[in-house]
Amino acid sequence: MIMPVLNKADPGDTVVVHGGEYSESLVIDKSITLVGKNRPWIRGGYTGHVILVSAPGTTIEGFEISEAGTRLSKDFACIRVEADSVKIRNNVISEPLHGIYVKAGSHITIVDNVVKGRLDLIRSDRGNGIHLWNSRHNLIRGNEIFNVRDGIYFSFADSTTILRNHIHHVRYGLHYMYSNANTFTENLFERNVAGAALMFSKHIVFDRNVFARCRGFRAYGILYKSMDETHAMNNLIIDNSRGLFMDNSNFNTFENNDVVDNDLALQILGNGEGNAITNNNFINNLSNLLMGGKGTGTIWASEANGNYWSDYRGYDLDGNGLGDVPHKIQDVFQVIETQVPEVRFYRFSPAAEILEVAERTLPILELGTENDPIPLFRPQTNDDVPWARAAEIASVSSPAAGLIFFVIALLPFSLLIFSNWRRGRVHVR
Repeated sequence: MIMPVLNKADPGDTVVVHGGEYSESLVIDKSITLVGKNRPWIRGGYTGHVILVSAPGTTIEGFEISEAGTRLSKDFACIRVEADSVKIRNNVISEPLHGIYVKAGSHITIVDNVVKGRLDLIRSDRGNGIHLWNSRHNLIRGNEIFNVRDGIYFSFADSTTILRNHIHHVRYGLHYMYSNANTFTENLFERNVAGAALMFSKHIVFDRNVFARCRGFRAYGILYKSMDETHAMNNLIIDNSRGLFMDNSNFNTFENNDVVDNDLALQILGNGEGNAITNNNFINNLSNLLMGGKGTGTIWASEANGNYWSDYRGYDLDGNGLGDVPHKIQDVFQVIETQVPEVRFYRFSPAAEILEVAERTLPILELGTENDPIPLFRPQTNDDVPWARAAEIASVSSPAAGLIFFVIALLPFSLLIFSNWRRGRVHVR
């Protein structure tokens, strides 16, 4: 038994637990370091929190921890933290309700853990992988989270760094409410309903993340709802039903991202202002933009240039790398699709092709006001976009998927070669 030893320990002690199976729940109410050797297994018996930490400065490292209680109204967790400056490192958490639940604790370090949810519960009955409430100044790094309800849930959780986590097969990789000034870097969110569902927050930074393969009727790479003054840069948004969705969000910056192979690249409702979408690569998306209303108020170009659009049909006669005519972001079919989403099923039908040719020849519809005034003529080489990370993880999950991602990763470079060849042809003329 572990608990009798904890009762005898003094604050500051290190308690080492050797491999084996321990059927008990622990309460840590003094600052100690609890270290497992050869992965001892602590089983809570589905009766409540498996480990409850109420002492600041506690460290838990090297355990398998499982069998939390199943009552969501009690927010039971395999590790429940109610203190500051707690470190949770290198643990395997299985059969949780919530995996790690931080309640009003700050300066928490959660590093190199694996959280595996319960497939015997329907998703709505599961808890979250990591849940932060009324918490700030935390580090969450190098964790893998899957088969829970939401990967990391933020509620009134500010000034936290989220670094190099892998979250997959959950509802929302990030679920985000009323939490400000957080930074997300080099994370992989894949095969979720939404990579990130972000709501009612501001001053968030996304840098070098992957949002991939979020598929379904209401699936998104990134969803913004009432998000202000965020900055998303150098991210890869690939193979999602919708790449980026924005609703009632203002003064956000979206730049130097690769948005590739999504059914719909952007969906923007016309109730925001000051959002700048510049210097991105929009490559091989089935549709570029659906919008609510006649205009979105989006800024599509900086003083230097706009974005690269793989369906741009213009030209670059002076060879400066910029299109000589603006790019209308919506074609006639996408305008119809905005009003009648069901027509997407006919996107590549002969009728759709005929309609597009007819519209270019003799315009019959107003295509909206959204246009990129100075589109890039060839894709930008965004060296910081983490293509290698996406291909590496995909190859671990599935060799076939890894091959597909490798081929897709070459797409921007292939388009660059094609654009240079096309540019040469323009000059010959």
